[in-house]
Amino acid sequence: MLLTCCRYFPSICQCSRTICSLKLFSGERDNSFLKHHEQFNLQHTTKRHYGTPLSDPENKGGQQRGVNFDTLGSWNNRLDMPIMMNESIKRGNLIPEIPFEHVGIDSLLGRRKVNEDRYFMEKISPTLLCFAVFDGHGGSVVSDFVSSTITDHIKFWLLRETDLCLVLRQAFIDVNNMLARHLYFYSLDTKEFQAGTTATVCLLRDGIELAIGHVGDSRVILCREGLALRLSEDHVPENHREKDRVHQRGGIISHNSQGVWQVNGRLSMTRSLGDIELKKYGVTADPYLTTKNLKHGKDAFLVLTTDGVNFVLNDQELIDIICCCSTPQEAASFVTDQALHFGSEDNSTAIVIPLGAWGKYRTTLRAIPYSFGRNLVRGRYS
Repeated sequence: MLLTCCRYFPSICQCSRTICSLKLFSGERDNSFLKHHEQFNLQHTTKRHYGTPLSDPENKGGQQRGVNFDTLGSWNNRLDMPIMMNESIKRGNLIPEIPFEHVGIDSLLGRRKVNEDRYFMEKISPTLLCFAVFDGHGGSVVSDFVSSTITDHIKFWLLRETDLCLVLRQAFIDVNNMLARHLYFYSLDTKEFQAGTTATVCLLRDGIELAIGHVGDSRVILCREGLALRLSEDHVPENHREKDRVHQRGGIISHNSQGVWQVNGRLSMTRSLGDIELKKYGVTADPYLTTKNLKHGKDAFLVLTTDGVNFVLNDQELIDIICCCSTPQEAASFVTDQALHFGSEDNSTAIVIPLGAWGKYRTTLRAIPYSFGRNLVRGRYS
């Protein structure tokens, strides 16, 4: 028995040394892992520089520094975005919930006396979010009225329709008709009949289904794989389809002394809510409608802007500005500041809605070409 123990003793000692070395190695790995993640403390969201990129299958270059995205669709995007469990199970993909505290909003007066821009975000149901911007003109009476009442019409039609586009169309038409009656019966100022607003309303259902209703020249832009994907259409007289409709209704399109095309010498857009006097000339409240299924592994954010931003920053410049920011709130403020810096004279509003790939296309902001002409431009820069 003693001989047998002596025979196996060296092997037992070797195994013990191996186990000890493995434990030591594991402890070093744990410590290095903790040190690595302490380096990227998610609470310090204002930091602009990150460490070496993590070696993940989808990290395809130097832009995704300090961000972890794997091929299964999970992510670490520096924002605490809980998972919508029921929707994720139903669709077979991880779908993040978008807390309102992570949505960035900023609105600047610019060089105007009054800020006529309005915006809101509302959780209509546990699985349906609403985001909207309105750019008033001729006063804020219409943008105030529409922004405070349109959700009531959306909720009314949601009880009767499941198609979000139909819901938005009916809500736009109803709120415009309600506005016309309100002005006719209660307005004491005839100038209010010349007031109007753009309206850009986004409905997001189950974290995936995006429906957009839009009139005017505000914009909705999606960042997909770091590139700008515009989801709205500018309703301006330069658009041939819009121009033809106005002409068919007897409207006149001409340009003013600054080269801006207008309907009947007054309005520089062909669709709006309000502008009651121009409705018979083809300035319709019927919205442009579109839908898009979001891909949270590729889509970083959705941004809504008014023309104070769009006149001086094109779509890709806007995306690049937001991609260099740490948080959506920082991004929204940076966008409106840049618009003012580039000479925008109008009110500037931006809503930045983070999606699953927020931070995935993070990059250092390259210099945006600056020209004195941007300060003089009165048309649409795109």
